[in-house]
Amino acid sequence: MAEVSSEGTRVEGTIGAPEWSMRVDLAAFFRLVAGYGWDDLLLAHLSARVPGEAAYLINPFGLLFAEVTASSLLKVDFAGRKLCESSFEISPEANVIHGAVLTARPDVNCVAHVHTVAGTAVSSQESGLMNVSQQSLIVAGSLAYHDYEGIVLDHAEGPRLVRDLGDKRHMILRNHGLLTVGATVSQAFQALYNLQRSCEMQVAAQGRALVPISPDVMAKTARLFATSGQRPGRDLLWDAVLRKLRREQPDFEY
Repeated sequence: MAEVSSEGTRVEGTIGAPEWSMRVDLAAFFRLVAGYGWDDLLLAHLSARVPGEAAYLINPFGLLFAEVTASSLLKVDFAGRKLCESSFEISPEANVIHGAVLTARPDVNCVAHVHTVAGTAVSSQESGLMNVSQQSLIVAGSLAYHDYEGIVLDHAEGPRLVRDLGDKRHMILRNHGLLTVGATVSQAFQALYNLQRSCEMQVAAQGRALVPISPDVMAKTARLFATSGQRPGRDLLWDAVLRKLRREQPDFEY
């Protein structure tokens, strides 16, 4: 066991500033997911790599997303073993997904996996995500699929999931849910937002004749995304969501 209690004690000041900053961002992500109604009791998880360490942060199995704070996050190694004191454990399937992705993708520092209604509905459709909304075009150029293998308890599934994800940022887990990754917590959140919104829009439009986006427009959009790149400077969206959370749920930073 290491460092300090991750339960009931504020750990800021007992750990390095980079880890504390990552804890604050990840706790904010949990609160955002809860606020949007994308959580699933105890059955989903978000993770973030600890800067400079062979370890990552993840939700304690037993806390609702709306209860997670920066200090209560579990710190585990890539085998899923706890590196901080806590009466909670990591959920049984979490390390199969998060440990595998973070180990295989050094460009990824945050992984999100949820079982939303719209996301799981689209994951259960043979067509998968259709290009019928502008939001879907944001996702289309970096979307992967992974076939359902049952409840994710078999560690042998991890490498197959990683293989299917490849270098993509968004993944639909067939009959299961959604997964997104990012170099930052903000990027993983934005990827999840766009993938979830695309699924919601598709489900809302079904039952009517859908108007697909033409291949020419899809190709043009892909070219524009490829040349637009990341804007330098502040992450205005993440700054905005943190301001909102600090007004409405300041305890997430505890």
